[in-house]
Amino acid sequence: MIRTKIEKGLDELGFEIGSVSEAILSTVNQDCSANASPMGILRVGPKTLEIRPFNTSTTYRNLLARSRACINVTSDPSMYLVTAFKRESLVGFPKPSFKGDLRLDPSDAYIFIDVIGRRDLSKTRTSYECEATSVEVCRLTPRAFSRGRAEAIEAVVHATRIEVFMRQGKRESVERLIKRFRASKDVVERVSAPESKEARVVKELERLISSWRDRESR
Repeated sequence: MIRTKIEKGLDELGFEIGSVSEAILSTVNQDCSANASPMGILRVGPKTLEIRPFNTSTTYRNLLARSRACINVTSDPSMYLVTAFKRESLVGFPKPSFKGDLRLDPSDAYIFIDVIGRRDLSKTRTSYECEATSVEVCRLTPRAFSRGRAEAIEAVVHATRIEVFMRQGKRESVERLIKRFRASKDVVERVSAPESKEARVVKELERLISSWRDRESR
């Protein structure tokens, strides 16, 4: 593991100022255990990052209580699946595992942050302004870009919203997101190996969505 200068590390990891990058944020629960959830990370300055959780989320409550958190950088779609749906009974996927304090294992890099400001975005979302305090890089070997991995992560993001909108009875939004999920699934099935992580992720998401629909129809 290599500890690097913060601004250089954020640049090299692909966090561009003004852009949102997908990662997995781990925070400290009330019982001092770790919680991990996929999160969009907006870089707003050389060392400043912004996180915008929903006020009903565990991430929101944890950041409100404790200022320290860790951004886990990974392109492994199965990590997004198990942290997004950790309360579901996932078939063939292990539960999230932490190394040390808030480091989600395995990840390509860890960015530790401290909350330095908070403001309301709406009645349902809050912005946490955070300062990066350290960057630790584990994987130095470049990886080829994979549309399958990228679309599998996109499919996880769509599925998290499908679940919420189903509970809220927003049928039109659900159907729109299911179409987007299917588009991502089609790409994965076209470019990825049948037994790849991304292929298994979209199959498991399809099973989850079907189970949610069955539950809502009862």
